[in-house]
Amino acid sequence: MALVFDRIKSKPGEALLLLTALVTLVYSLNFMFFSACYTTGGKGCFTMLDNGVTVMMTWQNGDPAWGAGAPEFAFNGILMFGIFMSTMLILNEGARGMWKVMLPVLVGLVVASAVIWIFWNDASESSEAPKFLTPLVTMAYVGAYMMLRSEDEVDEGLDSLSFGIGIKDPVALMGLVVVIATGIFYVFRQIADPESVIDAATTENPALASIYYRDGLLPPSKVTVAFTGALLLTYVLWAVVILTQGARGMWAVAHPALFAFLTVTIANYFGFVFGPIREFSEQNEMDAISGPATMLIFLLVYLRLRDEGIEDGMTFQGESLDSRGFDRLFVMVAIVISAAFMIVEISGL
Repeated sequence: MALVFDRIKSKPGEALLLLTALVTLVYSLNFMFFSACYTTGGKGCFTMLDNGVTVMMTWQNGDPAWGAGAPEFAFNGILMFGIFMSTMLILNEGARGMWKVMLPVLVGLVVASAVIWIFWNDASESSEAPKFLTPLVTMAYVGAYMMLRSEDEVDEGLDSLSFGIGIKDPVALMGLVVVIATGIFYVFRQIADPESVIDAATTENPALASIYYRDGLLPPSKVTVAFTGALLLTYVLWAVVILTQGARGMWAVAHPALFAFLTVTIANYFGFVFGPIREFSEQNEMDAISGPATMLIFLLVYLRLRDEGIEDGMTFQGESLDSRGFDRLFVMVAIVISAAFMIVEISGL
């Protein structure tokens, strides 16, 4: 008998998936909507969680975590939101054959656990909860995967894994290649050269720096940048799975990525409208454009792959879902996410 979700047979597997879903949901919502307040220790503003830095000094001699990297935390939150959605998809629709969703997430979590320890800034007095929670979530996810291998048949289809090109449509193929190549560039840059990201967000203007300090717009830390690369790795691997295994039945792989980059696009819009934003360098402009561009390209790929069966076997809460049903769902999710950002911005939370 299942704990909550009827389509998961393994109780321990379901419990571990619920744990990972809860943690990723809390952190993703907090970073998506309250990243600036998170970086300033919750001082004078609302946040579900904060970084534990409570002493505000000045931008020249304060704690290095104070006011640092709010936009990057927000982006990380959105990437975590996509991983949360992939976990909820498994819980709602069942785990059979979901290795194609879980293994890329697992690789990303393992890399995230490594980089958070490698790049952690011991000079900061910020909370070390993420440093220990990330490996714990990773172990929980590993445990869930192992528990789902027998009764829930999560490995179904893994024995026929191939490494060729499984996409026939030339437009979809080119789009996937662009998405994967762009993703590999960002994964490598964020993990191997986080300093380049930090330099692009650094201002030499003391007046701007003092403003950035209050609004969470100071340059991010190495660990924040590298963590982005680890999370992005999951999305790159999801695209690689579609490219190499073919489109048929890959809706469960595509949907979390689609919704994540839809959220990136919406968040960018509200960020530019309501601000505050950093003074843009050319690299910042490229980074800001890449998220919405990825959403547009991947959405085009998804639509082109309908003819190759990407939506074969698609379900919603166990019931069959057709293309028109997903189109309505996509629009409704866009409305809900937009409304959530609007409420947060207007309410001043």
